[in-house]
Amino acid sequence: MDNTLARLSQRDVELLAADPNPTNRQDAMLRVAELYSAEPLSQAERQIALSIVQTVLPEAELEIRRRLSETLKSTPHLDRDLARQLAEDVLDVATPILVHSVVLTDEDLVQVIQRCSIDHARVVAMRPTLNVAVTDALIRTDDEIVVVRVAANNNARISAGGFHHILDRFGDHARIAEAVSNRPALPLAIVERMATLVTGRTLERLIGRYAVPAHRVAMILHHSREHFLLQSIAGEPAEELRAFAQRLEDNRLLGPTLVMRAIAIGQFGFLLQALSIKANVPISNVRKLMADEGGRGQAELFEHCGLDPVYRPLFVDLAYAARNFPATRDGKAPPGWLELATPILRKRLQNSDADWSLEQIVTEALIEIEEERAAGSPGGPSSLRGSMWADKTGR
Repeated sequence: MDNTLARLSQRDVELLAADPNPTNRQDAMLRVAELYSAEPLSQAERQIALSIVQTVLPEAELEIRRRLSETLKSTPHLDRDLARQLAEDVLDVATPILVHSVVLTDEDLVQVIQRCSIDHARVVAMRPTLNVAVTDALIRTDDEIVVVRVAANNNARISAGGFHHILDRFGDHARIAEAVSNRPALPLAIVERMATLVTGRTLERLIGRYAVPAHRVAMILHHSREHFLLQSIAGEPAEELRAFAQRLEDNRLLGPTLVMRAIAIGQFGFLLQALSIKANVPISNVRKLMADEGGRGQAELFEHCGLDPVYRPLFVDLAYAARNFPATRDGKAPPGWLELATPILRKRLQNSDADWSLEQIVTEALIEIEEERAAGSPGGPSSLRGSMWADKTGR
């Protein structure tokens, strides 16, 4: 085969296949790869060059494969199958292709993330630009290094769900929170959620960049603390939940927003204890009132608790919907509850963002109620059942 490789023919493939010397074969493959990468070959010549590479590649040593990958990493017309083969090789071989090759599709990259090692995913996260399908797959590896790289890359497109997953999993990770806060054009829903996770200059920067009013930040932080409080006691035994609820009541902290959040997120174990203490009735009575099929029991329970009437419509709607749901041992919402509660909460909102997490939906609903109370407005719309009960009782 001509050393200059100025032109390729099928005869070159045949000569290479007949050469018994592995070193000669591998050297020839690398020279062909250089030509394939740099020279304007015809379609037929590119196919011959590809045949030569594919003939030798299965027997090539690691260093040869690494050099091949380095040679081909920026080739715009690189055969996609060859690119995928190199991308799924050992890390030293895969890295140049995974970082630089433009022929790998989002589907190819997602398959590498899902099928290969976490080190391969970390390399994918180093690509200059990343589309949503790829960042979603990277974020869901739950690997700290991967997520830091994605969050810090302003050319990585991240979906609202991706942002929520980052904050769910790494909300208390300072470096990741800082990287997210530095990103341009964050969705407002993420900005407000970030406000509950960061402090100091990072919080100031978020407020300044996105013009979030200080009083709104204060309300969001208050509701975030209540959400964290409920999350921190999830799964505690009933006696511990009652003692905790009683301490809150003794310190005037068992307020309506905490009760409303407990029912909204389906933390019924704590809710039953809290309502029992607020209404000063046994747990068994609370269960009977909550389970009333006619709607009267839920409204009566609310009145006995002495909660601010502005929360009554939403409480009755949620309590009626929850009448057949049991408390769970782990403190989490029982299956099916969130799917039922979320539309009820969204119905209460004047404006609803599709990017909001459940925590944000609850917070927004409660903030709107508080703002209406401050403005002297009614408690907002309730469901037909809640309205009918109000008419029947005269309340």
